[in-house]
Amino acid sequence: MMNLPNRLTVARLILAPIVLACLIAGEVRLCFYLFLVAMLTDLYDGYLARKSNNVTEFGKLMDPLADKVLVSLTLIGFLLLRVPYVRLWMVAAIVGRELLILGWRTGAVKSGDGFVTSRVAKWKTASQMAWVALMLLHLTILSRMGVAPAAAGEGVAGTFLWMFGLATVVLTLVSGAEYVLSRRYSAQSEDR
Repeated sequence: MMNLPNRLTVARLILAPIVLACLIAGEVRLCFYLFLVAMLTDLYDGYLARKSNNVTEFGKLMDPLADKVLVSLTLIGFLLLRVPYVRLWMVAAIVGRELLILGWRTGAVKSGDGFVTSRVAKWKTASQMAWVALMLLHLTILSRMGVAPAAAGEGVAGTFLWMFGLATVVLTLVSGAEYVLSRRYSAQSEDR
């Protein structure tokens, strides 16, 4: 039987394509609320699993996958809407890093080696979630004023979101490089 933390993870995974569909359909406010609910499940399922000592192999694999799918699909939605402070190269860097690390994580967990999430990677996830949530909030406010997403890059808020996005991409790449270097170092140590 699936425990509550894992059910919350599955719910977040199910919410991800719904968030994308709402975004594409122009239901930005609903998308914003669904994204917030998904973020809260991410915070709560990990806390609950640790508190109740219900950490499972399923949760170790699916929890980070749900986060990556949620953020990636929402960013792809921003690209489709041509939100000016989200560029293809930014999304490619984030999604590419996530796919690379997800592959390593899956292999490590399946082989029994374990995979420890670094502090930088936790900051990266928080930064990505915050950036996406703030962009959805900004688009929600603009949609109430009748402004299309493609015109969202103007003004102080657009500039802030652009800069926040750049910082998020840098943090994402740094956390990816940290994993690559630590994996390479441990491989070299095993060879000796």
